[in-house]
Amino acid sequence: MAAAPSHLIASFMVFHFLLLVQGSINPDFEALLAFKTASDTYKKLTTWNTNTDPCTWDGVSCIRNRVSRLVLENLDLQGSIEPLTSLTQLRVLSLKGNRFSGPLPSLSNFTALKLLFLSDNDFSGEFPLSVTSLFRLYRLDLSHNNFSGEIPAMVNRLTHLLTLRLDENQFSGNIPDVNLPSLQDFNVSGNSLSGEIPKSLSGFPESSFGQNPSLCGAPMGKCAAEPSKPGFEGAIASPLVPGNNIPTTVSSSPSTMPKTPPTNSGNHPNGGSKISPVALIAIIVGDVVVLGIVCALLYCYFWRNYSAKLKEGKVSKLFESEKIVYSSSPYPAQAGFERGRMVFFEGEKSCP
Repeated sequence: MAAAPSHLIASFMVFHFLLLVQGSINPDFEALLAFKTASDTYKKLTTWNTNTDPCTWDGVSCIRNRVSRLVLENLDLQGSIEPLTSLTQLRVLSLKGNRFSGPLPSLSNFTALKLLFLSDNDFSGEFPLSVTSLFRLYRLDLSHNNFSGEIPAMVNRLTHLLTLRLDENQFSGNIPDVNLPSLQDFNVSGNSLSGEIPKSLSGFPESSFGQNPSLCGAPMGKCAAEPSKPGFEGAIASPLVPGNNIPTTVSSSPSTMPKTPPTNSGNHPNGGSKISPVALIAIIVGDVVVLGIVCALLYCYFWRNYSAKLKEGKVSKLFESEKIVYSSSPYPAQAGFERGRMVFFEGEKSCP
């Protein structure tokens, strides 16, 4: 009987020893384990256990023993993602199609994050302002959640953003004047937005703004014109002077008096001097010569600068430590370039 308690004590000590070893090897181990304990109610993360390296767990990829990619989609995970906020080396986070709820915690620790996919969950609250501090972000998808309030103009701080999807939420108010030069994929349909669509977004299709009955402006229907105020503009009256075919404007304000357009008292149409054909040809030839000289000077200037950059090695090389092919996929691709995929050349292979 005394052997049983000693066996339990030994097992307990071995378990804690493994935890200490894993924690010392991978700094993200405890955060991942806490996330699994809080979120994996249906025991879908079967490979996440204390006996194996976290870099080998399903959905986890690492660089230099730190978690760089976490893709956990359609696993019925629920609760909060608060434990994940300590994964400071994350570059890709995709939790699409789960049951996470409540407001998003601060994501300001994700300073290396480039792809964030949180669509098809039950997140709520206002637009997470901490996201606007993630200056390296390329893709942001918060669609099909329960976010509410106004879309902040601070999204303009995400200057590298290619995708901004906020469709099927409960956002209200006007759409801010979004000025993101690289934006390719934009959608705010299925909200309660109102007002005129900013001209900077008018190039996106109508489907990007649908199911917002109070939105107007291109590419939707024209906004209703405001009724003109009586007496705001002068009215055109019939001629007051017999024989005068020029209408006179009667001002609605006593402080402004109508002005009579000046009449031509001279300069007969046939009195103007003519330019001889020889002079006209000389002017055209001179313009062409000047234009050719300017073009030649510009060509020499830019070619000289480009040649200097080539010699100094300032032209960017094809292969750097990391290359990105713009994509909306959170999954890792094979090494090399693929059209429509995002490929990371991160200098080190993920943990085996």
